Amino acid sequence: MLYRLSRFSSVHKVLRWIAYALLWNLPDAVKWPGIGLLLQFRLPYRLLNPGDTVVQIGAPWDLLRAGRSRGIHLARRVGVSGKAIIIEPDKDNVAALRRFVAKHKMDNVIIVPLGAWSHKARLRFLVDHANPAANLVEEVADSSRTDLARFEVTEIDVDSVENILRVNGLSTPRLVSITTNGSENEILKGMGAIAGEVTYIATIGSEQQIPMLRELHFEQFGGDDRGWTYRKK
Repeated sequence: MLYRLSRFSSVHKVLRWIAYALLWNLPDAVKWPGIGLLLQFRLPYRLLNPGDTVVQIGAPWDLLRAGRSRGIHLARRVGVSGKAIIIEPDKDNVAALRRFVAKHKMDNVIIVPLGAWSHKARLRFLVDHANPAANLVEEVADSSRTDLARFEVTEIDVDSVENILRVNGLSTPRLVSITTNGSENEILKGMGAIAGEVTYIATIGSEQQIPMLRELHFEQFGGDDRGWTYRKK
């Protein structure tokens, strides 16, 4: 899987665009069921049942176009009786997601056009229009990176997952999936009271990179298609 390679490497870039060249040209009726079949026995997807509530944080349009949007696959797993809350701050990603959800009549998807963070705020955000899966909050960007000039700097509104669920009248999710390029620890700080009720967290980083996983009493459960799935102890 590409996530096992450094996303800054030339190999990762070449493989990503080869995959996109193939997947972007497949019809939705082929790639979504096909990829879904491959994922159904993998973590974190196999942990979900129809009727569950899930949260996905991060939903770039390039992965959506490739049939690899985790939020959409999670929504397909929980079915029409479940709820998939997708939290995404970038306006282009949100627009693409809304078009897709409307086209496919996915009434179980709730799109929240915000960033997730430890608290309500307004933050500077780095946007890569050609590769939105690389978008990130400026505060967590590694200052030693040599490619930061390629990002457009904008601002986004952010809030905690706990507040977002409360404002939208949503129940505690069984799974929270986070794919945000460095904001994971801050997002987990904003879990608040719901942290004790969430069963699984899926994210790219390790326990060493995301110390809040241990503080919230989550342990590594197994590798998944993006990184690792953690289970409440």
